[in-house]
Formats: sequence, structure tokens, C-alpha cells
Amino acid sequence: MSHAATSTLATAPLVVALFIAALFTGHDAHATTIYKCTDAKGAVTMQNDTPCPPGAKQEVRHIGELPTAPAPVAKPAEVRAPMGPPPGAQFELVRGPATDTLPASTVAKADRKPPPALFECKTWDNDTWLSETDSPEERCAPLTTTGLNGDPNLGMGAACEIKRDVCTALTEQALCTAWQRRVDEAKFRMTYAPAGEEDARKAEYERRVAAFVDTTCR
Repeated sequence: MSHAATSTLATAPLVVALFIAALFTGHDAHATTIYKCTDAKGAVTMQNDTPCPPGAKQEVRHIGELPTAPAPVAKPAEVRAPMGPPPGAQFELVRGPATDTLPASTVAKADRKPPPALFECKTWDNDTWLSETDSPEERCAPLTTTGLNGDPNLGMGAACEIKRDVCTALTEQALCTAWQRRVDEAKFRMTYAPAGEEDARKAEYERRVAAFVDTTCR
């Protein structure tokens, strides 16, 4: 990574902190947008009110959440295998500069239906992420272990507590935007797939495109 890119990364937390602080001085909550750009080589830059260049992965920090429906009634817990944490939610992946177009729909507009449901899920530590199910896999929240004398430095092994994310359905207004982001994300991952993962990422991209192109979103 170049010196310029390193400097940008080093100041990124300060930039984000300053923008958030500005929100409490009376500014409009939507007045500032911070773009996080990742190029094909993995170099990351932060930009204020300037979208990322074409071909770069674009993420944006904004105030407010996608509108959601009321939280569903809790279902009986079903024990499942623990899973790792979702991608960090400090930034939300949004549609970046388009460099290609999706296939044309083969379904008449009058016959199109809304895209499949998506759910905004919140983790035990208040990260948010999008899921295609309202009952995602449970995750294991790490616990601190201590020695017999209470010293955390003498703790033996590792421990965790099973937690379930709380998920609420996106409203129809937010659903199209969310699905477009998911298609863009899959396109980026397919384009820069590491060796051995090309077929899997291409299949995931094609699955998301198929779920989106023939809907009322287009």
C-alpha cells in the first residue's frame, strides 16, 4: 500500500469522529456522506461527499437506518451450530458507479412481483446486517475467562454464550435499494474472486440477479 493510502487509513477514524460530532451541532442529519473506497488492490481511501471512482468497492457512512417493520414476535429458540460474526457494520455497502447493466427483464411489468423479503438483523453487540431470513444462524458471543483468583490474565481456554440476532423485515420502500446493493456487492466479489472461488462467486451473483431483474423494482 502506498504512503498516501496509509495516511488516509490512519486518519479515517478521526474523520469519521469529526463528522459524527458535527451532527450534534444542529446540522441536517443527511448533510454529510462519507465514502469508503476499496480499489482492486485492496487500498482503502475515505472521501467526503465524493462517490468512489468506477471499479472501486463503495461503502458509505450515514445517519439513520433503513425503515423496518415492527419487530416480529420471538420464535422458540432452535439450537444451531455457532457461526462467525458478520462483516463489520460501521459502513453500509451502497451502489457505486455502475460500469455495466443488468439483463433485461423477460416479464411484463404488469406481471412483476416485489423482490424476495430481506431482514435487517442486529447482533448482540449492536452491529447490523442484511439477511434473507428472519431466523439466521445463532452466533457465539465471547466471554472473558478468569483464574481461580479472579485474574483475567490467568483464564484457561475460551468460552462463549449463544446469542440470536434480532431481525425485522425491510419495508417495500427500502427493499429495492437493498436488493440492488446486494447485486452490486456480489458483482464486486465475483470480479475480484481469489483463485478457487470464481465459480462459487459467479453462481451467487447470478442467483441474486435472477431474484432481482424480474421484479417491480425495475
